[in-house]
Amino acid sequence: MPQPLTTGALDLLVTSLGSAVDRFNADFVVHLEADTWILNQLIIIRYLQKLQADPDSVIAASTWSADRAPEWKNSNKPGKRARHALARIVRPLGFSYGIRQEKSLSTQFFIAKATPAFMQMIESLTANDDDFLEKLLYSAVLKRFGAKGIVGMPEREPVHPKFRNVCTALSLYCQHWPSAEDAPHIDTEPFLAPTDRLQGKRESLASARFALQGPHMRRLLESADLRYYNGDAKRSS
Repeated sequence: MPQPLTTGALDLLVTSLGSAVDRFNADFVVHLEADTWILNQLIIIRYLQKLQADPDSVIAASTWSADRAPEWKNSNKPGKRARHALARIVRPLGFSYGIRQEKSLSTQFFIAKATPAFMQMIESLTANDDDFLEKLLYSAVLKRFGAKGIVGMPEREPVHPKFRNVCTALSLYCQHWPSAEDAPHIDTEPFLAPTDRLQGKRESLASARFALQGPHMRRLLESADLRYYNGDAKRSS
């Protein structure tokens, strides 16, 4: 029976990492949620090398942060527009005014050392469905390993709204839609910003130009009818 969102996501996280380590006797784990693809393995290698070079580190991840400034800029309330102006002034000075949820770690994509201590930490996590899983992971890592245990991914900071769906610097695509035709459009979805790039899975794969393509990849790239691809799934963000 499907579990609620947060507890179900935690169960998948614990089960998938445990299964990977047990099956492959892995030294490292790369965790990607089902709708998230990394299309350049050199990105993974680069962060594996960073983790390997730092004996204190255990996990490489971005936060799950959100930038309020775009919302403030477009608000009809003078106070919020003033906050946007203040953010533009203080951020070049090193202040992250208007950035929320910085004390979090993205469970959508991370790379970690599969040490016994890290796996024990993962297996000890508990959550209620109103919890913020990304905050729970951050708190657990901080408590067990300290800030030195975290290797950040600044290419994606802050995640929301600019890099929620695409972060080209990480070759990361986290979109639910088989193609751009299935993706929401700014004229019908008010949550979208003009910078959102909702190109879909087909376009993401096409842009990667892989030399080797398996049968399922070719089917997605070449099929005239994409209703077969997760056809009953919700397409909203």
